[in-house]
Amino acid sequence: MSGGVPPGWHFTPPPGDVAAGRAAFQEFGCPECHAVQGEPFSRPTTLGPELTGMGTHHPPEYFAEAILNPDAVLVDGPTWIGSDGRSTMPAYPQMTVAQLADLVAYLSSLTVGGHQYQGVPVRGSTDELPPPPETPAGIYFVQAYQVRSERLGDFEAWFRMYGARGLLAHDGLVSIETWIDSTREGSPYVSIFGFRSDADLERFLNDDKAMELGATWDSFIGPHPHLTFRQPPLYRVPSLSAP
Repeated sequence: MSGGVPPGWHFTPPPGDVAAGRAAFQEFGCPECHAVQGEPFSRPTTLGPELTGMGTHHPPEYFAEAILNPDAVLVDGPTWIGSDGRSTMPAYPQMTVAQLADLVAYLSSLTVGGHQYQGVPVRGSTDELPPPPETPAGIYFVQAYQVRSERLGDFEAWFRMYGARGLLAHDGLVSIETWIDSTREGSPYVSIFGFRSDADLERFLNDDKAMELGATWDSFIGPHPHLTFRQPPLYRVPSLSAP
């Protein structure tokens, strides 16, 4: 009855290269209709939806569908839908699968302001929860991801030799914790960066050296979202645990 689709299956674009996707974005003329704040090639335009920050708004499969079939989800805008009721976005029959994957990787990397992460929405829960453990962190920057094929050893070596020391050198970053959560589909790695304050997080996200370290980190993993929390997003509850 499910048409042969396995339980829990969902479409996942193949891993792409962000830098190659950025080049393809320009090659296919996307900046003519889509603005991306922080990118030198971007210019003011309202011909299509602005893509600044879209990496935190949609999963990779949404971007793939929007490129392959713009009519799948019609977004109402002054020039975004034609008189025939279809999207004004053109088709790209010359685009290869590799270019599609690279474009999706680039769009997924746009987490506000081009390559910057400022403005990531802060999440919290209004439900009653057991209190988290006391920590020196007041805000948490979180990313869930999958490590690229055969890159785990290189990733661990880089973090051990350079990454941890370089990241923790930034005043205000007090902890980096990576967990494996096999209960989630597709992105079992969860890294939690604890900062003392909002100001410390903002300063970190706008620091050139931090961006270089972040770019190296991202080279080991696939496209991923960024989330911000006011309390630890993952912690052990002693009152509901034993022994």
